[in-house]
Amino acid sequence: MFWQTQRSYEFGPFRLDARERQLLRGGKVVPLTPKVFDVLLVLVQNRGHIVSKDEVMKLVWPNIAVEEGNIARNISTLRNALDERPRESRYIETVPWRGYRFVAKVKELPAESARPAISSIGVLPFVNVASDPSLDYLADGIAETLINNLSQLAQLKVMSRNSTFRYKGREAEVSIIARELKVESVLMGRVAERDDLLSVSVELVDARDDTHIWGAQYIRNPADLFTVQETIAREITDKLRLKLTSEVQKRLTRRHTESAEAYQLYLKGRYYFNKLTVDGIKKGIEHHQQAVRKDPHYALAYAGLADCYNYFAKPGEAKQAVSKALELDDGLGEAHGSLGFLKFVYDWDFVGAEAEFKHALELSPNYAEAHHWSAIYFANLGRHEEASIEAKHAVELDPLSLLMNMTPALASYLARDYDAAVQQLQKIIEMEPNFPAAHSVLGNVYLQQELFEQAMAEYQKVLELSPDIAAVERAIKALMAHAYAKWRKRNKAMKLLDELTKQSKKSDQSPPATCVSPHSIAEIYSALGQTEKALEWLNKAYDLHDMQMVSLLTNPTLDRLRSDTRFADLVRRVGLPQ
Repeated sequence: MFWQTQRSYEFGPFRLDARERQLLRGGKVVPLTPKVFDVLLVLVQNRGHIVSKDEVMKLVWPNIAVEEGNIARNISTLRNALDERPRESRYIETVPWRGYRFVAKVKELPAESARPAISSIGVLPFVNVASDPSLDYLADGIAETLINNLSQLAQLKVMSRNSTFRYKGREAEVSIIARELKVESVLMGRVAERDDLLSVSVELVDARDDTHIWGAQYIRNPADLFTVQETIAREITDKLRLKLTSEVQKRLTRRHTESAEAYQLYLKGRYYFNKLTVDGIKKGIEHHQQAVRKDPHYALAYAGLADCYNYFAKPGEAKQAVSKALELDDGLGEAHGSLGFLKFVYDWDFVGAEAEFKHALELSPNYAEAHHWSAIYFANLGRHEEASIEAKHAVELDPLSLLMNMTPALASYLARDYDAAVQQLQKIIEMEPNFPAAHSVLGNVYLQQELFEQAMAEYQKVLELSPDIAAVERAIKALMAHAYAKWRKRNKAMKLLDELTKQSKKSDQSPPATCVSPHSIAEIYSALGQTEKALEWLNKAYDLHDMQMVSLLTNPTLDRLRSDTRFADLVRRVGLPQ
């Protein structure tokens, strides 16, 4: 039809967006039915001219027989929407026996001045309207699925779940959220259950001017949730002006399972995993296992299972799960990222790990964790410029995640840029004062700067934040022993070292679960200047396949050993490029 245009029109306090088929007032959408909108667009495009009833019918209802009364009803509805009082013709004038004329002054906006494409989005956690605990997993799961699907689009920066879900249960203006996330658009949603039906409503907002871009409500059976999510993803890409290839469009809306029951079990598994508690991970494993029993071909559920096992440091189970995921679907970026982590930390297959991280980012360019692990990988291999680039991407995609913000700090530490590391770690502690990892690494940085009292204060803070956690206590005692040794307080260092080594001798497990890492013992001996003992413990770490051995090339705590040919031989045996 002739009014299908890219142009927008302004009159009074209103803006008529022909492309988006929306009438806005003060940035808010004025609800109109499709035919009422069409009537308004016909009148606006013919402003100042009389449009007969026959012309309106032919343009708005082409090839359809309708009663003439339809026009009068639509005009009446339109006048109400425009807040036009009876017998007042600020916008629409009725010309007796002839038709209608739009009389308000109209400013026509050319197509090129229409809203430019949006390049970034934050998908907020959907609101569980009735606060029904049984729907929490579903509200979170719909948002997370949309994040994962949209993350496959290279031209759209999608904020990670870790950042957007920090707004769960919080009241905040869209403009503030967008500014904190550094995005141009925000998607919000609500989920409710009515008479065994799901109601899912969504709203997409342009945060640049706080205008409503698009909104919709879907009332469906729970089994139709797939279709709803596919529709939402398609609508978002269209409204954001994203041009997609047919292959990307297919990936955007692909279904990982046809079983609604398996899908909901998977959502429950992710819901519990994301709590990042021991009990939550255990429940995550249970629900992912149930999901793959319902659908043995559900690759995404196997990838979720691998994440759970990785968190519990069970590389065998994790490798089995991720291998199954990739056997079923080699196009899962998240699974390739997990495999890269396994190859890097546990297999010491550095070439293979790099290939997996690269492939993961090709498939899912917005996957913040893959950028994070790529940065840590490059930093440990001494490729500091590449590490810095990947660390920056990780923070850009997940600006509120404490872990992602740790990435540039760790990269700076391994690059010996201690001032930059301190600055970043202090920023993280401002975000969350009770984050133990930030205090621990800050202690390590202070130690390299020979700020011994400050380092000890940070280690003590970690102990205060992690009471009665034996593993943390052992690890911090090792750091303190290393600090005392570097501080030349030999007696205090030896007292702690004796305690730690006695614990190590009590365990024959590989790696020991009840003692400190042999790599950490080696660091203490290195600081004490006992090269033979340090190398002895590094060889133990090698035999036990201690995951800390991947840091041999760049770890500043081992600098005293680097001139020894036996250290170079260790680096060679681990497989690190020299």
